[in-house]
Amino acid sequence: MHEALEHHEHAEHAAHGGSKRAALLVAVLAALLAICEEGAKNSEIRVQENSIAAADAWSQYQAKSVRATISRDLAELLATLDPPQSAEAASKRAEVIKQLRADEAHYEHAPGDSKDVISVRAHSFEAARDYALEQTHTFDKGTAAFELGIVLATASAITVSGPLFIGAVGVGVAGAVLGLLGLLAPGLAAF
Repeated sequence: MHEALEHHEHAEHAAHGGSKRAALLVAVLAALLAICEEGAKNSEIRVQENSIAAADAWSQYQAKSVRATISRDLAELLATLDPPQSAEAASKRAEVIKQLRADEAHYEHAPGDSKDVISVRAHSFEAARDYALEQTHTFDKGTAAFELGIVLATASAITVSGPLFIGAVGVGVAGAVLGLLGLLAPGLAAF
């Protein structure tokens, strides 16, 4: 009888120690969950910022294209009209055509602000947006892993189950790996 009572006390003590370990694991996983969620939120903000910046750059690109096309078309139209009767009118028309061609060249090839420069800038914003989106997805996967780890750790504390505790640790490690990948190389977690 004394032996059975002692065995029961050891089992109770082990269960209490297992609950402490599970509670500590829940606390660690919850802290990592918060960090991972913050990473996801920051990435979502960068997705929005870069989406807006890319849209602005493409709008500027399109505006320059429209202006260049209008200038080119007007210059061609003026060049095809019957020649003016007076030399003064012919001179003014030549100046207007020259100015329209200069405007077209400016819109197409202005140093530092050409369509090509704007296109490169827009593509860089899109690349930054896409990277941040990959980060968001990777952080979200890490968040899900941490949440599952918390559930398993809580269940292991209630049921005093070693396999559930080990599963919680394993899923928590997977969440940590995903969190690090979200920070350093989100493309590796694209699945």
